[in-house]
Amino acid sequence: MTLNELADLMLEVVSEHFPDDSVVWAEQYTPKSRLPQTTLKLKDMITPRHPVNKVKDGAISSYYECTKILEINRYADSVAGKDGEINSLENPAVNELAKFLLYLQSEAGTAWAYVANVCVEGMGPVRDLSELDSTHYRYRAMQEYTVRFMLEYKEGEAAVYIPEVNKKLETVNGPAGYFENVDMEDKYE
Repeated sequence: MTLNELADLMLEVVSEHFPDDSVVWAEQYTPKSRLPQTTLKLKDMITPRHPVNKVKDGAISSYYECTKILEINRYADSVAGKDGEINSLENPAVNELAKFLLYLQSEAGTAWAYVANVCVEGMGPVRDLSELDSTHYRYRAMQEYTVRFMLEYKEGEAAVYIPEVNKKLETVNGPAGYFENVDMEDKYE
């Protein structure tokens, strides 16, 4: 998987969580769509200086544990009543981003991340960035996430590393497993 495919993967998981909305990259110059809207921005890649190297069949592969920051902004329309009067000052965008964070931490979210070989974690709080835009109150929430992944550099090419699926984990002495029973010879106090 290339870094562009990693970006597509992030767009896909956010689009699945907000299916009825317009989900776009913040850098795209697109016409302003109706609310609700979600924008993404993948920025600031951190790469360690020293990789873990592995030699297989004479070829050296270098593995870097990298981190990128994903910024998600959620825009929601105000909840207006009669004559433009606002019924509620509670920001629905904050609740929606909080639900997305809970999805990432759920069993389904961690299973998705496991298959993609990435780790997505929330950084800090979901921030309420609502504002009065001319005469219209616009709800906005923002949260940053760390996206951790393994970058493999091999033969001049860099790609996000995805391990082989269904490969058995083995130790030096045989297959790995769990302890079911332990016999102890001496009694310790």
